[in-house]
Amino acid sequence: MKNVCGRVAAFWRSQPLFRRLYIGGILFIGAFAFLGETGEHIVSDILLNGSGQMLSHVQNIILWTTFTLIVAAAECFVLISFLKRVIGHFTSVIYRLAAGERSARIAPEMTGRQDELGLLARAFNIMAEQREQEIAREKELLAAVSHELRSPLTRLSVSVELLRRQQVPPEFLDRLSLETERMEALIGSILEYSRMEARVQPFGYLDMAALVREVADDVRFEGSVRGCEVKDDLPDSLVLFGNGEMLRHAVENVLRNALRYTPDDGKIVVSMRAVDGVCRVTVEDNGPGVPESALKQIFRPFFRVDASRQRASGGTGMGLSISESAVRAHHGRIWAENRAEGGLSVIMELPLAPNKETV
Repeated sequence: MKNVCGRVAAFWRSQPLFRRLYIGGILFIGAFAFLGETGEHIVSDILLNGSGQMLSHVQNIILWTTFTLIVAAAECFVLISFLKRVIGHFTSVIYRLAAGERSARIAPEMTGRQDELGLLARAFNIMAEQREQEIAREKELLAAVSHELRSPLTRLSVSVELLRRQQVPPEFLDRLSLETERMEALIGSILEYSRMEARVQPFGYLDMAALVREVADDVRFEGSVRGCEVKDDLPDSLVLFGNGEMLRHAVENVLRNALRYTPDDGKIVVSMRAVDGVCRVTVEDNGPGVPESALKQIFRPFFRVDASRQRASGGTGMGLSISESAVRAHHGRIWAENRAEGGLSVIMELPLAPNKETV
């Protein structure tokens, strides 16, 4: 008997919420008639006490209506209590989020349900989690921007003061020009990162292989000045659904980062493959690599493994974070690995375009 009851209970829990409401409504109406009729007969027997008399038609209607309303009230109370508890829990979590408690989530007993309410609860938690991450990134970006702008602004102020006193050594003019260029590059990177995060660019079908080939040609020309070799291993064509400008920035920043840390006469290899429904772009260099503890952090805005080396190379610390934001906007992922033979490998995976063939 326990096995039968357990199977019935499991079957009931596996049904969608609206199907259960439909079945419950049928049982609800049936209970009206059955319990109302049964209650009428029981009470009439008690009132007449076996005297053989019959209740009038009006009395029968009154008894049936009374017991039907009692049953309806009990069933409505159970249903309303359940809905009140569910809605109350959702409302409480929403108010906690609105009050600034970003960790507020729908309880596990609600997200574990296998019906529409469970689906709604899980979707709500995913939304809250993404919003919490966005706020954390915004705060981190604001703190990093404040820190990054403070030093060049201080040096610019000192340079301006020296100009006012007409004591202008050439090295200070050079420093003023350098700091101005760095400020322009930093502001440009911040604006680009903001556009990536806003995700307002239109999407369409594009040839990712052709896009990467163009970027590789540009970086190859720049690297030739230092004797750096840029090799590519790309298919003739590979179609994605995305925004060409965002993806160009993603690939370009990864390649330029590799070029920045590749020694003179070094080598960079960019390759592309279609693997398990995704386009995998890999950029490998033979530079110094990155400490294992920093492999995930290099995609954060303004993170620097070596701050002095990054500034000396002219970087703003935003390149890889822009790449990460662009890849994330395309529902892809990006990560870095140290190569066994030395250097760094950065891998980007992007979903292939649906209903399109690759050549």
